[in-house]
Amino acid sequence: MNSHDQDAFEADDVGSVPMFFREHEEFFGQLDMITTMAGNKETWSEDGSSEEEAQLVRKATSILEVYQEQPNCLDPHLERIVDKLMSTIQEYVYALYGSSIAETTASGSSRISMSRMNCLFDLTYTICKVRGYKVVLRFFPHSVADVEPVFAMLWLHSSVDAGEPSWTTKYTLLIWLSLLAMVPFDMDSIDSGLSNLPPLNLSTVNSSDRINASASTLIARWTELGKLHLNKSGCEMEGSAVMLARLLSRRDTLEKEQPEFISWAIQEISESSGLTTMESTNGDNGGYGGKDTKALGISSVLRINGALRVLCHLFSDMDSSLALNGQLERLLTIFQSGAFEQHSVTRKLICKTAQRMALLFLPPKPPTFAYNRTSLRDNLGITTDGNATRDISDRSHLDDNVLAESVDQEEEDVELSDNVEEFDTIVRWSAAKGIARIAERLPRVLAQEIVSAVVSILGEQTLEGADGKVDVSMTSEFSWHGALMSLAELSRRSLLPAQMLREAIPWIVRGLTYEIQRGNYSVGSNVRDAACYVMWSFARITNPLCKAVFADMSTDMATALVSVAVFDREPNIRRAASAAYQEHVGRHVSSIWTKKEWVHLFVLVAKLC
Repeated sequence: MNSHDQDAFEADDVGSVPMFFREHEEFFGQLDMITTMAGNKETWSEDGSSEEEAQLVRKATSILEVYQEQPNCLDPHLERIVDKLMSTIQEYVYALYGSSIAETTASGSSRISMSRMNCLFDLTYTICKVRGYKVVLRFFPHSVADVEPVFAMLWLHSSVDAGEPSWTTKYTLLIWLSLLAMVPFDMDSIDSGLSNLPPLNLSTVNSSDRINASASTLIARWTELGKLHLNKSGCEMEGSAVMLARLLSRRDTLEKEQPEFISWAIQEISESSGLTTMESTNGDNGGYGGKDTKALGISSVLRINGALRVLCHLFSDMDSSLALNGQLERLLTIFQSGAFEQHSVTRKLICKTAQRMALLFLPPKPPTFAYNRTSLRDNLGITTDGNATRDISDRSHLDDNVLAESVDQEEEDVELSDNVEEFDTIVRWSAAKGIARIAERLPRVLAQEIVSAVVSILGEQTLEGADGKVDVSMTSEFSWHGALMSLAELSRRSLLPAQMLREAIPWIVRGLTYEIQRGNYSVGSNVRDAACYVMWSFARITNPLCKAVFADMSTDMATALVSVAVFDREPNIRRAASAAYQEHVGRHVSSIWTKKEWVHLFVLVAKLC
């Protein structure tokens, strides 16, 4: 280690935050030993890994888990790590495919153990957990020749003869298949038949009719194999959802498999949640989608969550809403059902599915009324004639009528405003992002109505005293938190018009000091944190009209941020306020956060201290 590395190493120890992959030499030494032992073909007939190999994998795993908070430290070495692991796994998969499928004996036994590479799959899962599967998946093998061997291996691990396979093995194979599902060739040209596959293990499925085990084509078997893993409680559900979404968004699955699966998923949700069929819609009890509050069992919740996860990913990958013909009413009724009130994850998935479904009915191009973040000339309001400042947000009047005609009445039924005031943070956060994404596709008039509705949430149940101060003691911290997060997401997407900022900023400044006493405890820390996030997002606005509003109200904004950064009792809020303040200083020091104002603020803080 040279002097530069030694200094970085010591500085890293002081900060307790890794700045680079400092154990890379030790890790690669262990990785070489692991792949050498796992790549020994003479041991592939043994069940499981040796104790020495398992011990090396545990040591390598402990090294990687240190970097969960700083996963980007692994990036310079990530390709080398994944290549070493996947080259050994790929060779093993091909050997198992040839032994178990092409050369299956009459008794169905295999010459290669299916559990031999469990340790390597465990290590691969750890890398995906630390760095994220989306990044790691870039370095997985993805040739056409890999499709059937990987598919056959996952099928074997899901068959009746598989015993108790490792869930990390199945998860790795699922995300690998999600990458292979995007090969740019027709699946019929890849399908070789795979006639010797053993039957699937349907013992974990509540009803065997949910899975069509007699499917013959590769795409049909692939779909049924994904359905089998959707009711698992671990990472297999997420891996299977991603795999199915990418498979069903292919061009050769749009006409048949995609609509059929959407219908199956809706039926799965309806049956698992106890909702009645469409035929009873006009019944006396309210029919399909009635407020059914019956408690759901764990197996039912897993089935619902699995189907919703696939729909979330699938709606995100779909290019049009044609596959939803005839299913829209059923989906909307499920979204409005009260059967999921006790399950926050399910409500979050419903919120995410609803917003992504709504986006399918809206024009894909971004609105013209949002200021152009890529053009400095436009952001500064300079025309080609050299004239200064014009209102860029007024450029959309030509497109408003065209966009308004494309907004169907059915999309108005998908409302996310109620989810912004939900009790669970994950639901509010998903709703906030959904509101901003939908507003980004709407005409200017409708987008401004959304912004106005979000700001109005902050004024609900407030009282104004004789001295002009606003009393927020009767408000809900959940409503404020959701509204502030929505404003932050709208601001990040350049959707806050200048005229709305003057109305919103005083409420956001109040949010920086929001605290309500509830008996012997207080609430509001999440609201203050969200207010800091809004302030941070304001600093990234470059619209000259918005900057003029900030200039007029900069004293109140800066004073509140400095006070929170210095005196708030929550460390994460102090950090958030400091980050928002520094963002404003770094981006607008010449126009808003003037040197005179700096001195005033710091003198004020010095006096208070």
